[in-house]
Amino acid sequence: MDSAKKAPKAAAARTRRAYLPAAERRKSIIAAAQEVFSRSNLKGARTRDIAAAAAVNQATIFEHFASKEALFQEAVVQPLIDAMRGMHDRRETYEVASSPDELADLARESATRHLADMVAIFPLLTAALFSDPDLGRELYREHLAPLIRARGEILEGLTRDGLDLDFVGLAIFGMTFAIALDQHFGERDGAGLGQSDLSEMARQFGRMSTGGFARDRTAGKAKGE
Repeated sequence: MDSAKKAPKAAAARTRRAYLPAAERRKSIIAAAQEVFSRSNLKGARTRDIAAAAAVNQATIFEHFASKEALFQEAVVQPLIDAMRGMHDRRETYEVASSPDELADLARESATRHLADMVAIFPLLTAALFSDPDLGRELYREHLAPLIRARGEILEGLTRDGLDLDFVGLAIFGMTFAIALDQHFGERDGAGLGQSDLSEMARQFGRMSTGGFARDRTAGKAKGE
């Protein structure tokens, strides 16, 4: 009877610990770590929880990563930097526009992708910035701030006179961050933003970025209002 009971447990253990090549095992640990770090800060996350999520033992984690901090760097910080850099690199799409209408279409497509990316990386972003004050400060100053400033600089020559380009970069980042914040913590009936919702938000984002939110009172005066 006892042997009959042990057999299913042994089979389950073999299933949970199925062999994976080292590269695949590393990826599975990173994916599990992203999930755990996203709901816990760096100090609060436990390697045993990451191990359980990845269906490995803690020793296996340390075969691939020197420490929990090293795992955090690879699972959270580096993917975040890569995503932010990818969002910034899309500026090259504007250079192929041959007309203002085409430029507007490209800008909307780019804004839609920016918003989708920010929503996707939001859990990693908050984990990376707010898990540890020193780590967050270093990440922001050395990696994120230069990318945010660069986003403003690419609009040189397109912004209104008197607008500081660093401020423009911060404003753009702030709007996308706020949308992602509302997506994750706001009251929503569905699973999240659909493509049509993102496209509409991108349209509003473009209007806000190019025209501001204040009503043009000169237009009303011209009509005799």
